[in-house]
Amino acid sequence: MTDPRATARLLACSAARTLRVERGVAETSWGPDGLATWMAVRAALRPWLGGVGGQAGEFAERVRRVVAGWPARGVIDPMRESVRVVGEVGAGFVLGEPSPSLVGLVERELTVAARPRLLRGGLRAAQRATYAAIRGHRDATPLSDFDEHTRALAVRTLLLAGHHVPAAALAWTLHELARHPEAQREIRADPRFAAAVVREALRLHPPVWRLERRLDAPVDGFPEGTVLLFSPYVNQRDHRVFPDPHGFRPGRWRRDPRPPPGAYFPFALGPRGCPGARLALTLLSVTLSVVLDTHELVPHREPRVTQGVLHHPRGARIGLRPVGDLARGRSTG
Repeated sequence: MTDPRATARLLACSAARTLRVERGVAETSWGPDGLATWMAVRAALRPWLGGVGGQAGEFAERVRRVVAGWPARGVIDPMRESVRVVGEVGAGFVLGEPSPSLVGLVERELTVAARPRLLRGGLRAAQRATYAAIRGHRDATPLSDFDEHTRALAVRTLLLAGHHVPAAALAWTLHELARHPEAQREIRADPRFAAAVVREALRLHPPVWRLERRLDAPVDGFPEGTVLLFSPYVNQRDHRVFPDPHGFRPGRWRRDPRPPPGAYFPFALGPRGCPGARLALTLLSVTLSVVLDTHELVPHREPRVTQGVLHHPRGARIGLRPVGDLARGRSTG
């Protein structure tokens, strides 16, 4: 489905349900009425997740702790470092305090889930370990009106969804910045420009590049049971909406920051749209400003094409230089 209007209409349709592959997840399943429960949780979380602007200073301090471990000059794996940043900031926001052990369990569960040939028992064990750790940990979510089981499921969902996906988005953004020094200079001159850079990186490189939905009722001439495929990666490169669709042009977001929903949906749409979109945008924008305070990013190794659920810059490497180092080199060259 590539037409923007049809994409927006069908993704937002209540009859379009996600395709679920049962892999022994009964212990952490939302159950037969899972969507209704999750929608109630989302409604409770929305004001909290939407008010993350006041957390920018705390986010910046946590990012600085991670970036302080980077070399002044050297090479980094942007995906690995992005996972560290997101784990430090995201988990701290959801839990109210750092928890390296729980972040490690989330990382373990995601790693196991990404290996389809592993035995189901390994995945179930990883899920149980994550779930048990969450139930034994306090959290900062406004979900006191829900039972313990639902709160634990909600926290697990936030931690899982807020780990590799935003990390991939950050890694792609750092990769594009390394290739576009002029965008780095603009962010240093005006930190607000970081949001435009993030939006443009998400347009070119949506981490969740395909979405599948099955209709449980006839919609727009499609019979019940139809499986629909959507791709932000394809729609977001539509030349009718985005001039120079394959070019990295953050400035486009200054002129037209609200493209049609079906033409730009890196966080999905409809009842399954990501409730943490504002949190992710804030985290990524803050991270760029912190990184660029001390480092110049330069290209080192291009990423390889990835296959699978997550679109991330596999194998990419970014060079680091102290801020001003490249300018000094040009002036003395």
